[in-house]
Amino acid sequence: MAKPVTTEQLLNLADRAERGPLSADEASRLRTGITQLHDDRRSLRSRLRVQTRQLRRDTEDLTGIRNLVVHSQRRRIAHIPVWSVVAILRGTRPEEAA
Repeated sequence: MAKPVTTEQLLNLADRAERGPLSADEASRLRTGITQLHDDRRSLRSRLRVQTRQLRRDTEDLTGIRNLVVHSQRRRIAHIPVWSVVAILRGTRPEEAA
């Protein structure tokens, strides 16, 4: 597998293109670098989508647990059963899990 093209190499090739035609090898290197940047960007966007979905799920879980704690405090409940927290993390309401 070929070594990745660096930003410095791409900028150098862009400068060379301004001064005159690139050799076939240089043009190929420039195309390879552009393709790598495109692929890296697509991969980054994909990873960000996955992380965003996970962040939403985690936020929903924490909101559910927070609501349980607030509700328990209002009712002066001193202890929260572990099954209630597990039910929230599984996506069910504690009343449904009991």
